[in-house]
Amino acid sequence: MRNFKNCILIITFLLIPIFAIGGVMYFNDFSLKLIAKELLFNSAILVFIILFTNLINQKILKNIVSLILLIPFYSILFIKIFTLLNFFNFIDNAVLYTVFETNYNEAKGFFNSYSKWYHVLIAVMYIFTLTILIFKVESGIKLKRTYYIEVIALICVAISYRFYERSLSLLVFNTYLEYKTFSAEISKDISKRTSKYFTNVTNNDEEALYVVIIGESTTRNNMGIYGYYRDTNPNLNKIKNELHLFKNVISPHIQTILSLDKILSMGDYQHPESNKLGTIIQLANQAGFETYWLSNQKPIGAYESLVSLYAKASKNRFYVSNIYEDTNKYDEILLPKLKETINKKASKKMIFLHLEGSHISYHKKYPENFNFFTDEPQTQFKTEEAHQIINEYDNSIRYNDFIVSQIIETVKNANKNSYVIYFSDHGEEVFKDYEYFGHHESIGSNAMFEIPFIIWTSDRYKEKSTINFSSQLERKYNLEDFIYSFSDLSRIKFDQFQPTKSIFNTNFQFKKRIVLKDVNYDERIKEK
Repeated sequence: MRNFKNCILIITFLLIPIFAIGGVMYFNDFSLKLIAKELLFNSAILVFIILFTNLINQKILKNIVSLILLIPFYSILFIKIFTLLNFFNFIDNAVLYTVFETNYNEAKGFFNSYSKWYHVLIAVMYIFTLTILIFKVESGIKLKRTYYIEVIALICVAISYRFYERSLSLLVFNTYLEYKTFSAEISKDISKRTSKYFTNVTNNDEEALYVVIIGESTTRNNMGIYGYYRDTNPNLNKIKNELHLFKNVISPHIQTILSLDKILSMGDYQHPESNKLGTIIQLANQAGFETYWLSNQKPIGAYESLVSLYAKASKNRFYVSNIYEDTNKYDEILLPKLKETINKKASKKMIFLHLEGSHISYHKKYPENFNFFTDEPQTQFKTEEAHQIINEYDNSIRYNDFIVSQIIETVKNANKNSYVIYFSDHGEEVFKDYEYFGHHESIGSNAMFEIPFIIWTSDRYKEKSTINFSSQLERKYNLEDFIYSFSDLSRIKFDQFQPTKSIFNTNFQFKKRIVLKDVNYDERIKEK
């Protein structure tokens, strides 16, 4: 009887975090059905573990088996609680793809940004108390009773899997296999210099210097040049009359890899599998450009990131950072390399610059002399954390303004047939509409999609250009069709070009902008 009471005590104790999860889910508008699924699944697993270990008579072996089974379970449970507390949702395929793309420094920055001291304290206290209770349990319940209850527990597990669809452990395993298969398949096509899909590719420029700047986690909502109340763009504002600011461009996703997978390729919402057909880098290669990929982001996540697979198609690649470095390098480190690249002999250059931009751990993305905003920002969220994070993010935007303006200045001084285009892979929520900072599809705020899209062109480019930028600045556009705008801007012709999908084309046609799997972005804007 005493042993049975011990088991009941432990099971009751183990259910505490499950109810905590249920509480988090309930108070964030999760359905009771979802809570019930979570409670049933985790309770059944815990009952099974306790009953199974009570079948073992040898104490040391029993304790070892208990640890082997409980450590993975509580690791997964901790991840669930962490995800729910920070993002109010479960981990899904999109998040796992991002995890597989993440290197050590990014993971550390992510954890440091989102982890709260009380999360860690609760986990440590819980595991410590759990361990003491487990090791105090004496020999098991009577054998017949154990077998009987264990059969019930197994049935509960089976039912839970049916209701729950997939456990986190299975989701991780299956998604990882899917990710590796996808990487292997896509690398066969997009890493090559050319694409068989593109036919009759031409560009008649005798000389050209075209620069594509890919930013990171930058929402136009915090940019002074787009109307933000703070002067986060002092440098770009000085040359505003030379710039074309597109005001209604959004990113297709709010995670880097999913977003760039469409921006850089032929893939879109309706045909994501078309990403294997060809990329803007391959298109530039086939048009006779010498292509360069200059990056301040690490080339390797879990083995090799998908973005680096796209970059492999470039004839020249340069990475400032590598996976083994634990030091932070500011984006200005790319500026000397840009000048060096511009001075190379090739007559037609296409340069891609991949910035760190305003990636998470905002305070690490700018040097101390750019710690400009320290006062209380305008926000509906009156917490010290919100004020600090907003200031750090705005400082990173101001530093990014310096970087982009320096790139434009460098290209301008080259006095060639040139353009510079700047956009971000996705935006960021920074205490604008939600008491939250970062980007996650479970929240999916407008700020996470609303990105800058800025064009600068040289006088020599304008001499041959037929694009009327001023009439296009209000066009609503999803950057998933960027390959067509890129080819228009770069004067690249090819058989597969669709003028209706180029924001710069007179034949442009608005198409429904779908985000978050099935949300009509423009309808949602109207509702707000």
